[in-house]
Amino acid sequence: MTPEVLRISHVSKIYKMDGVTFTAVDDVSLSIRAGEYVAIMGPSGSGKSTLMHIIGCLDRPTEGKVEIVGKDISRASDHELARIRNTSIGFVFQQFNLLRRTSAIANVELPLVYRGINGRERHSFARNMLVEVGLEEKLTNFPSQLSGGQQQRVAIARALVTNPQILLADEPTGNLDSKSGTEILDLFAGLHKKGRTIILVTHDTTVARQAKRIIRIADGKVIEDKKVSRT
Repeated sequence: MTPEVLRISHVSKIYKMDGVTFTAVDDVSLSIRAGEYVAIMGPSGSGKSTLMHIIGCLDRPTEGKVEIVGKDISRASDHELARIRNTSIGFVFQQFNLLRRTSAIANVELPLVYRGINGRERHSFARNMLVEVGLEEKLTNFPSQLSGGQQQRVAIARALVTNPQILLADEPTGNLDSKSGTEILDLFAGLHKKGRTIILVTHDTTVARQAKRIIRIADGKVIEDKKVSRT
């Protein structure tokens, strides 16, 4: 059996503001194994974004336990969380989050700078990732010279350049036209076939059905967890 890359046990996230208590994530338990392609789906306000922040080590749970690749990160220090984000999780966001005055290849190199990788190796790794996502002819282009779909490909290459155990994508087609969105989902499918573990967070049923498993969230709770059947 393939190993788990993520285990969440009875996790809750509770916010208190002006004397009012709000539970964004409510006693959620789930696990994801290496090589799975999972969509976490729910409407705005369902708790899926809060859950994504906890999975991505961007926030801590109020209650419960979170294990990333076997390590309990529930009470990890800020330094430990930053290290896990840089080594174990690759992020893809709806807004791309590219440095505007920096070339495609330099954007992809950035996570390797934080790891202290030397310039020649950084360049080689980044180039290889851009080739993998189909941008071998756009290495020196700036984001303003790229289409939305191409910018998202750069962001995916950047997320993968550290070879993370989890690729965490938040509404990755949300800012794209339908053709570019389909191309990005095809790219994710190809990465999954190569063994990548992908967690896709979305409100869109059509996007979610590209995954192999859908976890539905409502009112902070998991209301459904099922494999996707292909007809």
